[in-house]
Amino acid sequence: MRHENHILFLRYEDMTKDLAAVVRQVAAFLGRDVNEEQVSWLTHHCSFKEMSKNPAVNNETFLMAPTQEAKEIKFMRKGKVGDWRNHLTEEQQKAFKQWTLKYLQGSDFPYYQDYE
Repeated sequence: MRHENHILFLRYEDMTKDLAAVVRQVAAFLGRDVNEEQVSWLTHHCSFKEMSKNPAVNNETFLMAPTQEAKEIKFMRKGKVGDWRNHLTEEQQKAFKQWTLKYLQGSDFPYYQDYE
């Protein structure tokens, strides 16, 4: 359904490269006009630094963690592209790659190739 006009794909990699451009892209997708002051405010508000301080983003306001270890898990970790490699075992990385190739290889969806 990615070719449907009501579907928009965003990649974290693109947001880290040029968040202002992504803000403009989302605004256009939603049919909204934004001026440069609004783009600047949204870019600041949606930056990793600001988002990582937001309790709602980090599951701190909605979920009751069953253990102390679970309480310490943050959705917003470091904000580094590719940091998932430091959190998944080799076995998990292999399984992820196999699943991805099985379901996306040969498609015209290009993003699955970016995780290497």
